[in-house]
Amino acid sequence: MSIDTVPDTDATPRRAALRPIEIADAAVLTAVAAVVVTIGRMLPHLGAIELLAVVPFAIVGRRRRLRAVIAGAVAGAFVAFLVGGGAATVVTIGCAVLGGLCGIVRRRGGGAGTIALVAAGLAPIAAAGAVAVLFVLAAARDLAFASLRATASGVLQVAAQLGLPTSLTDGVLRLVDTLLAFWPAVVAVVVAVAVVVGMLATHLVVSAVTRRVEWLADDDPLDDATRREEASVAPLPLVFEGVGYRHPGAAQPAVSDLDLRIEPGEFVAVVGPNGAGKSTLVALLAGARAESGRVRRPGAVGLGRPGGTFVLAQRADSQVIASTVTEELRWGLPLGVSVDVETLLGDVGLDGLASAGTDTLSGGQLQRLAIAGALARRPALLISDESTSMLDAEGRRDVLDLLAALPARTGTAVVHVTHDPAEAARAHRVIGMRGGRLVDADASGGPVPSEPPLTIGPSAEPTAPVVLRLRGVGHRFDAGTPWEVPALHDIDLDAQEGEGVVITGGNGSGKSTLAWVMAGLLRPTSGAALVDDVPAADAVGAVALSFQHARLQLQRPTVAEDILAASGRADEEGDDVVRSALLRVGLSEELADRSIDHLSGGQMRRVAIAGLLAAGRRVLVLDEPLAGLDRESRRSLLALLGHLRRTDGLTLVVVSHDLEEMGIACDRVVAMSAGTIVDGGEADKATGESSILRPVDAEAARRRRPRRTGIVLRAVPGMSPLHRLDPVAKLTILAVSTVLAIAIPGWVTIGLLAALVIVGTTMARLPSSVVPRLPWWVVALLIVSGAAAAIGGGWVPYVQSILLSLLFFALSLLVIWTTPVELLPSAFLRMTRPLRVLRAPVDEWAHTLAIVVRSLPLMREETRTLLAARRLRRHVRPHGVGARLRAIVGETLDLVIAVLASAGRRSVDLGRAMTRRGGMPSLTARR
Repeated sequence: MSIDTVPDTDATPRRAALRPIEIADAAVLTAVAAVVVTIGRMLPHLGAIELLAVVPFAIVGRRRRLRAVIAGAVAGAFVAFLVGGGAATVVTIGCAVLGGLCGIVRRRGGGAGTIALVAAGLAPIAAAGAVAVLFVLAAARDLAFASLRATASGVLQVAAQLGLPTSLTDGVLRLVDTLLAFWPAVVAVVVAVAVVVGMLATHLVVSAVTRRVEWLADDDPLDDATRREEASVAPLPLVFEGVGYRHPGAAQPAVSDLDLRIEPGEFVAVVGPNGAGKSTLVALLAGARAESGRVRRPGAVGLGRPGGTFVLAQRADSQVIASTVTEELRWGLPLGVSVDVETLLGDVGLDGLASAGTDTLSGGQLQRLAIAGALARRPALLISDESTSMLDAEGRRDVLDLLAALPARTGTAVVHVTHDPAEAARAHRVIGMRGGRLVDADASGGPVPSEPPLTIGPSAEPTAPVVLRLRGVGHRFDAGTPWEVPALHDIDLDAQEGEGVVITGGNGSGKSTLAWVMAGLLRPTSGAALVDDVPAADAVGAVALSFQHARLQLQRPTVAEDILAASGRADEEGDDVVRSALLRVGLSEELADRSIDHLSGGQMRRVAIAGLLAAGRRVLVLDEPLAGLDRESRRSLLALLGHLRRTDGLTLVVVSHDLEEMGIACDRVVAMSAGTIVDGGEADKATGESSILRPVDAEAARRRRPRRTGIVLRAVPGMSPLHRLDPVAKLTILAVSTVLAIAIPGWVTIGLLAALVIVGTTMARLPSSVVPRLPWWVVALLIVSGAAAAIGGGWVPYVQSILLSLLFFALSLLVIWTTPVELLPSAFLRMTRPLRVLRAPVDEWAHTLAIVVRSLPLMREETRTLLAARRLRRHVRPHGVGARLRAIVGETLDLVIAVLASAGRRSVDLGRAMTRRGGMPSLTARR
């Protein structure tokens, strides 16, 4: 029996279930909207920023079907309710309606005129709905109005005491009374205007964002094969006969005339430079439809299915879907397929981490987890797409040992894509690629260059001044909370002018955290980090930092714009600055007008460094600058850095787990382990040989792995009666509390909620350190508002409204702190079970919710990096109030676009990861 490549298919039918890429898009952008609404709920009197949540939903509507917008709205409303209560839920749904409609109009070719017409038609409906809701919720409305009137009266009385004319204050108070007396008309006008203005403003933002995300793939080339396969799974032997493939919109084919055969039980390595077509070959091996030639298999490719094909991606964090280790191993497996979790984790060196959250694992641990997910399926074909490139030396050798052992151990055929000749040498045979064609392996890359030696200890001139000095530096994330994790301790390090230092060590050893401390982006919790004797945290921008993922550092549309923004120079100097920067990093000045999103990974790294060099910094810190580069590109980059050290006196610090060829740029090595610097003997041990996959100590891993402040959905470690209580019961209590607070917002409800908080706190057995510290300005704002309400004679309604908000927030936190996030989708399914009678796609909604809660920590980290990149840049401050205002608006818009573009890329990664797992599993039945 022979199965050829899956034929072309039409667009997804309108009523068809959502595909993984659609669910991922809806979920990730909904996570952005949920964060915006949550921030608006938690900032007193600044709730207007919640309206920004319209934009992410508009992007979903612009890129996906209405069904995806609805799934995002439902999942977002659930998260908003959990964090912010009924008001946040209503706001989220309203933003989904406005944004979704705006995006759909854009997708169907409508412009500003069509948007205005739709908004004009929707405005009276929204206004009538808002007025009707306030009529029904009369008690809550009266309480809010009374609190508002008292606060306004108090402020005006204070203003009168400070000298403001009494006639003016009395007039303002009469105006407030008039507005409150005729509130139906006022609310109707405000809502109607907000709908029209909001949709038009959203249209403008979406237009800008669309230009930045239009390069993102709307479809996954592997998705069609996953949905259409009906034959029995049998991917091997696999035969390519003259196979070619051209990416949509590309002028030239990515690969052509591929003749290849993969047999069961063999280990094949694929080598070649960046852009040779290796990733396209991976897609074809995994089931993408060839445009020319023929692909023959005895059965279905079985992507993500037991006995089929499994793909390991380069970035470990891009292929993790679930929130916990156990859920990750089970994701996508068919019903009836059991998983021996502990045995699988033991096989890959992750003993004891079955209940750990995936966001607590290091990059090396995540890659091991991905291999465990592959082993759970016992695949006939395992494709490793540069899966070792982001690992330290020990992790790389361990993973390669396991891949090399699989053919003999399980009969699995392994295809490993790599730039490393030493890794390729482990294979049974090596396939070379260049220019989209198969070539002799020796012709796919250049010769292996010699490696200049590196020394342990200082190597610069003794008289050279110390530019960067660290003494006793330590750092703890979430210090003083149950989630506290030590990341660094007792770091002593000097870097002299013109010196090149490489900081090495295993994944999770604290290298990246140390890089952020050097750049001043993290203030040490102990010790001191000084740049020219000034605390680094007080001189952000003095040290240039290139992040691991260069794409997050490039935030302007084109190469020229980004280099100029990074340099901090004026526009009139632009051409010369950009041209000089590009030439210094070995790039053609013809790239200046190219879109950032159309650059290769190596080009992105060079452009990021070009911007840093154009800014004229004395110290340059590069975090894993060689990851994913072929041998020619990495050697060229290292040669450039070494040249800049010698000619410009640049102080260079390179953070890397890969020491090969590093002597071209650096002359000293510093080794880290477990958050501190070790001596020469420990350095040898840290980078020494390994022949077996070593187990990871679970407690040590949890202690070392940094956790970031700001995760909303995060359970407190431990077990208590409230931890054990059914999540559905806790969510039901929270829902009833919301109804009571809205329907009967008085002292009786306050007493009941207070009793619930006391009982819940007693049951939860939580340490006092979990209580969040409110920023001083929030406390001050509450005090000032309360004082104004008291002066205005309305302290009772003000206190009642504040107490209701605080008590509900406390109940929400109790639920969040005692409910693991992986239980939320199943609880949601049980609560929405009655909707199945109406044929509602609750499984899709639950899957979207699962990806939302998974995306929150990911998007938080990426947003944190985007903000850090902007802090490192010296912004040009134009003269004049108007010019400065325009600059601020432009910078803010750039940041919003960068965040949304980052979310779009993340959704593509997650969608493809789900496809590679075999599509969407039956979450209901598995639960």
